[in-house]
Amino acid sequence: MSITKGEELRFLGHLDFLRTLERAVMRSEIPVAFSEGFNPHMKLALDSALGVGVTADPLYLEMKLEGDMDLSEVKERLSRQLPKGITIRSIVEAEKNWPKFVAVFNEDAYEMEGPVKEGLTDDDFKQAEESLKQFNSLSSFLYKRVTPKKVREMDVKPMIREPMKVTFTRDRAYLTFSLVRSSTGTVQPKDIWKMLAESFHMPWTEGEFICSRTGTYRRLEGKRLTLEDDGVFQGLLKGN
Repeated sequence: MSITKGEELRFLGHLDFLRTLERAVMRSEIPVAFSEGFNPHMKLALDSALGVGVTADPLYLEMKLEGDMDLSEVKERLSRQLPKGITIRSIVEAEKNWPKFVAVFNEDAYEMEGPVKEGLTDDDFKQAEESLKQFNSLSSFLYKRVTPKKVREMDVKPMIREPMKVTFTRDRAYLTFSLVRSSTGTVQPKDIWKMLAESFHMPWTEGEFICSRTGTYRRLEGKRLTLEDDGVFQGLLKGN
C-alpha cells in the first residue's frame, strides 16, 4: 500500500504509528497473517522508520493476509478505521517473488521549512543562496554528528543525491533535497538543517523546523522509480 502520515500525526513516533495501523487493521476485521511462536505479531512492515516530527507522502506499507481478498474491499474496510492523517493512496497485490521494500528503495526526497532570523535584508538572503551554491559545488564535506553516546564524523556529500535548493520569504526558509538511503546509515534531515546553519551561515535557528518526506524512490540508471513504475524491481526479483 501507498499511504500517508499526515500533519495530524506529525509528532507520533514510529512504534506508536505502527500500533495505530495494527489497531485499525484489527477493527477492520481484515484477515491479516500473524507470525508464529510465543509472541506472535501482525505481519505489517513499513518501508522505513520516520523520525518524530516527519510527515510522509508516500509511505509504503506491506501487509500479509491469510487468504485472498478483493483489493477494493481491503481499501474500503481499512480506510473506515484509519484516523485522520492516514490515507490509502493506492493498493496493489504483491507477487511472491517481490523483494522486501527495504531492499528496493534507496532515495528519499524531503522538504524542510522554518523561521528565519529577524531583521534580515534581501542581501542577507542572496548571501545565503550563494552559500548553499558553495556547498553544492563541494566534492566532500565532513560533518560531526554529536550524540550522547558518541561523536561520528561523516562525509555528507555522497549522501545527497541532487543539489539542494533554498527559497526565502520575509520570515521563512524552504529547503528541498534528497538523501541516499543506506543499510549502513545516512545523514538525517535534522543534521542537514543544523549543518547548514553552523557551517554555511543559513539564517535560521538550528532546532526550529518542520520536515516532510515528499518522495521515496529506487534510483536506477539515473531514473527515479516508484512502486508503480515498470522496472522498479529490476535485478531484485527472487528466483531470477
